[in-house]
Amino acid sequence: MHEMQVGEAATGPGLVWHVVARDRRATLCGRPLQPGGNAETDHHCMPCMTAFQNVMREGSAES
Repeated sequence: MHEMQVGEAATGPGLVWHVVARDRRATLCGRPLQPGGNAETDHHCMPCMTAFQNVMREGSAES
């Protein structure tokens, strides 16, 4: 299971939504999670989204 958390962008300044596996302490793009408040953003981390797409593709291929 995966969840989304807001954190610092992997590239450039600002906040983005990162994809995080529940059993991990880092985002799919490799950024460490940082404790933070309830920040808001409409931007997504493209490296995380690409990694998540690959995970989902691999999972459907195994079915």
